[in-house]
Amino acid sequence: MKVLNVAEKNSVARAVTEILSRGRSQQLQSCATWCKVYSFPFQLANEPVDMVFTSGEQEKILRNLQTQARSCQQLVLWLDCDREGENIAFEVIQVSLVASDIMRAVNSLGPPNERDAMAVDARQEIDLRIGAAFTRLQTLLLQNKFDWSGLLPAGRERMLLSYGPCQFPTLGLIVQRLWEIRTHIPEDFWSIEAKAAPTGDQPGCTFAWSRGRLFDQPAAAMLHELCCDHPTATVAEVKGQQKQRWAPTPLSTLEMQKRASQYLRMPGERIMRYAEELYQAGAISYPRTETDIFDKQYDLRALIGVQAGTRVPWAPFAQKLVEGPLFRWPRSGGHNDQAHPPIHPTAPFQADGSDKARLYEFICRHFLACCSLDAEGQSTTVTIDIAGEGFCASGLVVTARNFLDVYPYQKWGTPHETLPQYVEGQTFEPASIDLKPGCTQAPPRLTEADLIAKMEQHGIGTDATVADHIQKQLERGYAVKDEAGQSQTFSPTPLGEALISAYSAMGLTNLWQPQLRGAIEGNILAVAQGARTKASRESVLAEAILAFQTDFGSAMAQAHVLEAEVREVVFGSVARGAGAGAGARRLDAGERQGEPGGPGLAPGSQAFGGCSCGGQLVLSRDPGGGPPHIACSAWPLHRFRVDLPRITTSVGVSEEACAACGASLLDLGFTRALLPPGFQPRMHTCVACDPEFQRLIQLVGAVRRGARPGASPGTPRGWRAGGERPRPGRAFQPRAAREGRQLP
Repeated sequence: MKVLNVAEKNSVARAVTEILSRGRSQQLQSCATWCKVYSFPFQLANEPVDMVFTSGEQEKILRNLQTQARSCQQLVLWLDCDREGENIAFEVIQVSLVASDIMRAVNSLGPPNERDAMAVDARQEIDLRIGAAFTRLQTLLLQNKFDWSGLLPAGRERMLLSYGPCQFPTLGLIVQRLWEIRTHIPEDFWSIEAKAAPTGDQPGCTFAWSRGRLFDQPAAAMLHELCCDHPTATVAEVKGQQKQRWAPTPLSTLEMQKRASQYLRMPGERIMRYAEELYQAGAISYPRTETDIFDKQYDLRALIGVQAGTRVPWAPFAQKLVEGPLFRWPRSGGHNDQAHPPIHPTAPFQADGSDKARLYEFICRHFLACCSLDAEGQSTTVTIDIAGEGFCASGLVVTARNFLDVYPYQKWGTPHETLPQYVEGQTFEPASIDLKPGCTQAPPRLTEADLIAKMEQHGIGTDATVADHIQKQLERGYAVKDEAGQSQTFSPTPLGEALISAYSAMGLTNLWQPQLRGAIEGNILAVAQGARTKASRESVLAEAILAFQTDFGSAMAQAHVLEAEVREVVFGSVARGAGAGAGARRLDAGERQGEPGGPGLAPGSQAFGGCSCGGQLVLSRDPGGGPPHIACSAWPLHRFRVDLPRITTSVGVSEEACAACGASLLDLGFTRALLPPGFQPRMHTCVACDPEFQRLIQLVGAVRRGARPGASPGTPRGWRAGGERPRPGRAFQPRAAREGRQLP
């Protein structure tokens, strides 16, 4: 009996043939010179057969397959053992190239899983129909309305504004983080810190305030003063306990992308490309897997032994795992796709210093780390009392590094974490007691690891497609990545923000927030698991199409919003209200003007009307920078000041004057996501006369003066320069210094 075996590529067919035939195959004649055909005898299910192996690539595959199939009685498809693999079992693509996997697969042949195939069919049709419809809408609406020549990606002559049901929720996560950063209102806070000086062989340490921090400066200053007046510290408690730093769990695809992007500074798309090449070379197992549990049938010590027998830096650690009690069966991560094992090394790979070699090293080190014991340490926490205020310091001594010896990507326990030896009831005088000012910080921009974690949390994409969805943001010009910086963070381009902002203004949250996509993925999973039948597969498709069909109609009806937002954000044309002057001068909330606004005015200021005191109303900034505000030019003689709404993103002075007071009208831009109902993202207003402007400030609040960049964090909230300064907390001095004695 002859068995026809079909792989995706000739290289795959050749590799599997080498494994199964042990190098004793012969090449047959093929109708396509590039599509080789191999033949060899084989024992399949205890029956001798003639194996015919070919691939399914290039244009003449149909003719080649028809020719070979005529003389064969069985068909074997070498595919991924996952949902997509079951689907394309009828189309024929990839195969595992690890010898143990090949032998296991050939001894456990079975029919394709129709439920998995139906699930993938549903996802593909949903993505194709929805993506094509909205891509066509966006492209036809905007392609010829603007000059895109400066924004075209390399190699493209016309602008394509693509939409994808996974692509836009991914972009939405990036834009939402930008909006969170913009709308963050910094608040000043104060904390007290006590330090113990090193003595002899005892290290010094810093004690943190048990209250954490206070946002009330007078209260913090009062407590600080109390501590300075009674500076003796009493050790209230010394608590020690054993600590463990868990070794990592086995490596799944998403975890590999998150960790490698963080540790190796590589983009997810490059990580997956190198992983695929390592897999094709037989150096690692299949790199697309959701599994983070090793089946007990795996001989992990044999895999570790492969690493121990190589001349690589981690070989000595691998030898310890093989020989001694350091080995431990990897902890379960809780996910098993019943298709592939966790990612692990299968053969040596040349260490040439390339990024591919660095990724291979990471996979090896992670595998060895997950097979070793947890790190162990001794933690000590010391609590002291100063004038009734509690302070604590913590230290850690690592007693057994274990997996940390092979996993340099994680740090645990440093020399400065060692504490002096204290006993309960002991008293001492701190070297210093300081009142430390601080300010709340906006959330950071998303790193690739953060973005992948959020996509995983919301069910956006699969382990095989997450990197592609992220890469698509960069290719389409919807987002940029800070490749040069240490953080490697994402931020949206004006085009990406404009698209999300427009759909947000339309009220079409399903188009860019992850909830609907997560629900669709849940329904697709139900089809794959058999919870929904073949008929239900059609209902899953119909439900998804219906949800997007409604939003498509709304988007068509509000197409002018999309056009206006792109014009506003991308091309910088301010969409003003009726009667707005064309000569308005715009001052972005995140930038500073470098030219004086008029005689006697500070740089960055611009007069736009008269004040009731006879001075001028001025649009300006504080000397230290910060958002624009409105004040009287006679300040501080006339203490008039108006802070803009905290959601303001841009402000400009119009050439049009207010009919009531004669002051120039202002053009204000606001963050759409935080606008109350009934307000537009742009306001053409008189800040002195317009009740709508005052109502908006009442609803959303004004920019807090204590939050101005450059303002002293030690300044109490609500206190102004020129006002009565509250008594500051005095600096603490040790008793010896206060008495004039020489400090040791």
